[in-house]
Amino acid sequence: MSETRRSQGRQYQNVTYISGNTVRYADAMPDNWEQQQQEQRQSREADLRRSRQQREHRANVRRNQNRALIMNRGYVAFLSFAVIVTCITAVGYIKLQSDITIHLDNIAALETTVNNLRADNDATYKRLATSVRVEEVRDRAINDLGMTFPREDQIVYYRINNTDYMTQYGEIPN
Repeated sequence: MSETRRSQGRQYQNVTYISGNTVRYADAMPDNWEQQQQEQRQSREADLRRSRQQREHRANVRRNQNRALIMNRGYVAFLSFAVIVTCITAVGYIKLQSDITIHLDNIAALETTVNNLRADNDATYKRLATSVRVEEVRDRAINDLGMTFPREDQIVYYRINNTDYMTQYGEIPN
């Protein structure tokens, strides 16, 4: 049975009264008490080591971050030079692409012009070829104008040794 007494503003501890002829034995110290204490000590030491290592790691990380944020003049000059070279290269590349596009457009326009001129030439040639009859021209040249075919002694042949050019030293004979 337990009782708690209060009197005059004081609080007393719980007191256990044992009735009967059996007395409870006090808990004896467990057999592995020393081992438990040693394990607890080792666990606390491991926790302390881990927390110390974490603090050191955080301090190293903070130190490395601070070093990474520091930029000296040489580094800034190198980065500036690299940015300028990259920009110049990009501008040059864009200009070359623009020039190529302009040249391709000019080539396309010239090809269109050439094709149109060829078509016009072909059409004009066909129109002329169909409008003139060779037989009529020969009849008119022989009958109306008095032309005749050349005789064998009127034909002169020239021989050229070099086909690249011909030098004329005098008048062609009649």
